[in-house]
Amino acid sequence: MNSPASTDETLAAWQEYLASLTAEPGSAVDLVDRLLLLVSQSRASDVHIDPTEGDLMLRWRLDGVLAPLGTVPRVMATSVVGRLKVLAGLLTYETALPQEGRLVSEATGGEFRVSTFPTLFGERAVLRSLGTSNSGLETLEQLGVGQSVLNTMRDALAATTGAVVIVGPAGSGKTTTAYAAVREVVEQSGGGRAIHSLEDPVEVVVPGVAQSQVSHSSGFTMAEALKSLVRQDPEVLMLGEIRDRATAATTLEAALTGSLVITTFHAGSTHEAVDRLVDMGIPPDAVQHAVRLVVAQRLVRKLCDCALEGEPTHDAAPLGFDVARCMGPAGCASCAGTGYRGRVLMAEVSTNITPHQTNTQIPFADAARELIDSGVTSPGELVRALGWRPAAGD
Repeated sequence: MNSPASTDETLAAWQEYLASLTAEPGSAVDLVDRLLLLVSQSRASDVHIDPTEGDLMLRWRLDGVLAPLGTVPRVMATSVVGRLKVLAGLLTYETALPQEGRLVSEATGGEFRVSTFPTLFGERAVLRSLGTSNSGLETLEQLGVGQSVLNTMRDALAATTGAVVIVGPAGSGKTTTAYAAVREVVEQSGGGRAIHSLEDPVEVVVPGVAQSQVSHSSGFTMAEALKSLVRQDPEVLMLGEIRDRATAATTLEAALTGSLVITTFHAGSTHEAVDRLVDMGIPPDAVQHAVRLVVAQRLVRKLCDCALEGEPTHDAAPLGFDVARCMGPAGCASCAGTGYRGRVLMAEVSTNITPHQTNTQIPFADAARELIDSGVTSPGELVRALGWRPAAGD
């Protein structure tokens, strides 16, 4: 969903810097500062910093795909990860246990979540670029979903009760959609509804929403916090993610007893999400009556302007349905040679919630055809993003 540029020239300058890097005092500080600046000005969502036997390997996730960013002398590994831990307020002396924190880039103001984890050759770190108020993806319209999906979501968010469940694999943009949905509620109500959130962690500040962050170390878990929050007279609840039966049960109870609930869940499709709730021990009738809408989504890379005409019969064959025309990736300086630039949301929705026989009103296949016919993305990218081949009529 990111749109900022990342050019060959930018990467060339970065590689030139790495080639001249020496393990002198202050080098790690300068490296981290430059890395944060690079990521803040790019469309990267994550950076992986992995110590290996020979060096410190850097990779970043561009439009959902992990790509090499270069290597750093192995001797600097401890200093680089240590610098990140200092900026994120983590314990620098603790190297045997995972830690999580967040930092703000002084140069750009960009926020990052920092996660460290012990490995055979030392601590690895992962930076996640957090959404900001100027990300350009604040509203449902800006997410780029089709008009039919947009209208269905707006109808569900105008309701006073029921659960709107946003599902997809990790990295599919569920949290961004949830924030856009709660902003929609704020706008629809004009500030006239009591809106609360429980998040793990709070990634974006949303005006008009009373936001709280869970703390597992202090016992303030999602399930326990939710039990108390429902006594705070909430009209709308945004919950970070359903991860266990206790949270699922309390979430659906709130949806049945007078609150509109917006939450996320790991599932591959709308029908899989409903069935998983039942498999977690939630009574089928409770799921059927509580869940108002399920949105399953994926992020697919958009073709760069350098795209070339493809062969529909051959290129779209893996998708299982026919298309009149299609485009394919080429590669240029603007897209760093990948052929893709930015991402767009593809979603399927279901409002007819019946466990083990949920009917998807707007399936992935419909969105896939639209994206291909309009030249937004390629058939190969859809196969990669979906991880399965939808049959015609799905």
